[in-house]
Amino acid sequence: MLTALLLSTLLLSDTGDTLSAAHVRGVKDRPVVRATEETKLSKAKAVPWQLADVLRNFTGVQVKDYGGAGGLKTINVRSLGSEHTGVFIDGIQIDNAQNMQVDLSRFSTDGFGTVSLFNASKSVRLQTAREYASGASVHLETLRPESDLLRLKLRTGSFSTVNPSVEWHKLKGGLAIRSSAEFLYSGGRYEYPYFDTTLVRENADIRSLRAEAQLMGRLDGGEWRLHLYSYGSERGFPGPVIRRAAAFPFSAERQADQDCMVQASWVQDWSESYSTALRGKYSYNYTHYSTHPELNPMALPYDLHYRQHSAYISLAQTAQLGPFWSADLATDLQGNGLEHDAQMSSSPRRVLFTGALAVRMERGKFRTAAHLAYMGAYDSYSEIRPGAWSRDNAWRDAWMPSLSMAWEVLPWLEADAFVKQSCRLPSFNDLYYTLIGNSALKPESALQLGSDFRLHWEDAGASAQFRLSPYFNRVTDKIVAIPTVSQFRWTMLNIGLVHVTGLDLSARASRSGRNWSASASLRYSFQRAVDRSVPGSQTFGNQIPYIPLHSGSVYAVLSWKQWTLSWDTAYSGRKWSRSANTQDYLVPSWTTSDVALERLFLLGKNAEGPQLKLSLRCSNVFDARYQIVQAYPMPGRSIMLNAEFSF
Repeated sequence: MLTALLLSTLLLSDTGDTLSAAHVRGVKDRPVVRATEETKLSKAKAVPWQLADVLRNFTGVQVKDYGGAGGLKTINVRSLGSEHTGVFIDGIQIDNAQNMQVDLSRFSTDGFGTVSLFNASKSVRLQTAREYASGASVHLETLRPESDLLRLKLRTGSFSTVNPSVEWHKLKGGLAIRSSAEFLYSGGRYEYPYFDTTLVRENADIRSLRAEAQLMGRLDGGEWRLHLYSYGSERGFPGPVIRRAAAFPFSAERQADQDCMVQASWVQDWSESYSTALRGKYSYNYTHYSTHPELNPMALPYDLHYRQHSAYISLAQTAQLGPFWSADLATDLQGNGLEHDAQMSSSPRRVLFTGALAVRMERGKFRTAAHLAYMGAYDSYSEIRPGAWSRDNAWRDAWMPSLSMAWEVLPWLEADAFVKQSCRLPSFNDLYYTLIGNSALKPESALQLGSDFRLHWEDAGASAQFRLSPYFNRVTDKIVAIPTVSQFRWTMLNIGLVHVTGLDLSARASRSGRNWSASASLRYSFQRAVDRSVPGSQTFGNQIPYIPLHSGSVYAVLSWKQWTLSWDTAYSGRKWSRSANTQDYLVPSWTTSDVALERLFLLGKNAEGPQLKLSLRCSNVFDARYQIVQAYPMPGRSIMLNAEFSF
């Protein structure tokens, strides 16, 4: 990575030039179905510093959080599950070696321009086949540098948290570079109620370092990007809070990770009617997990190492068939290999092919798209030492059709609808990790139906939007991950049939004057996700694990000159940690509120000059004691100070 940074620095050593504009001649990039939720981070006021904080305010989304800066954070959209939700950076899906779920705590909001959520297929030109195949998708678009910039940040506050970062932008002719580095340390010690007393959360510390660089270029009718990413961390797993002998620590488990990734893309408009996109990626993920029984005699002795290699390539083509019609063909090929030293285990390999054919039509105020995606995976195994378990090679595949429509009924009213079949194959973790896997797992299949009705109004200095989104998901052989005695070891199981009936509501209003602006948003989600597997069983008709029936949030921002004040309140109704909805597995409802105050100082003659931004954020203002995951208490009130200097 250092070599790439030095090379890019030499390429961009001159100053004063700007990134030349590209003339994109191909078919339209407008999605058929608009994003369910979208946040433009580059223009938003008082943006949270973690990506998870942005996504948890999207309707229909649950972020599963195990507490603290180092706690695992995963996303669940409309009860489909974390692994049925694809997370994409510039159109390329994120992989994860630990559990094939995207840990949102590894990403900050720095460097991303837009965060979008799609429940239907995005259906835009030149997207990858994996985007068509995802049940729901979160799209992260990296921020394109607009000028030379050096930004220094320092965040510090409760739980001994220290988080410095640096970001650098440089432009030269048709090239642009963005590089950044971020270090995080948090002691993770916070108080929590323990039956009739109060204890301090132990072994919840984290040390992490993230470094990345992006090189971007534009040519006549085309664009290319190169993205390098590295993340390393060492953290403790505090374990669940359960009644046990006080003489022993709750947990002495530790985990070290090292993730490296390089991805590249080249998008070219060859003519007015034909365009291509070539994308590729290679990633290496290393995980070291140990239980340290010398510190906790109650722990089973484990000292495990996992290494995963992943190579991915995608070719997407778009052809304009006439004034209203266009067609897309996308083909993806990925190879994965996992090596680990767990006792009595094999080393699995997977070759995954995904293809998609899509047809789109746009005429006047009506848009429609249909696609057919195919996904096939071949798993094979090799013994890493004599005596390892032997398994049969396996082939799994699925066909996934989809149809979506959108109509601008009136200038202030839009409606869209979709029906989609999606499939989630069991991951390596689901099947083969000896501490986690269940080799009998079946692929998970989902039939998704949904619609959106949007009302919007805009006048000079004022605007308002309202969205109503009913939906229904029928999920067969749903794969559910249940944590056991730690965040590393899970129980994987299939729930035969799940029906999800839901409704998302959101409203937003804003108004601005000469020196001030104000905005407020309200979001509400209803999700009835019930087990329909075996009529007459004890779990039939029960809510599935970790899905609240009601959830919502209120967010307000008030700005005056260089001051910004924001307030964020989130609510989650009660839920259960098991399909048996009994008192033993009840996770009570909770409400938390965050407040932030920010002041911008212009150090130059105008807004283009040096700037200093200071902010103070208080999370969980009312010190609520709550859990998102049963037996994993969340922190109480915390304070974070942020200083940002850019020039």
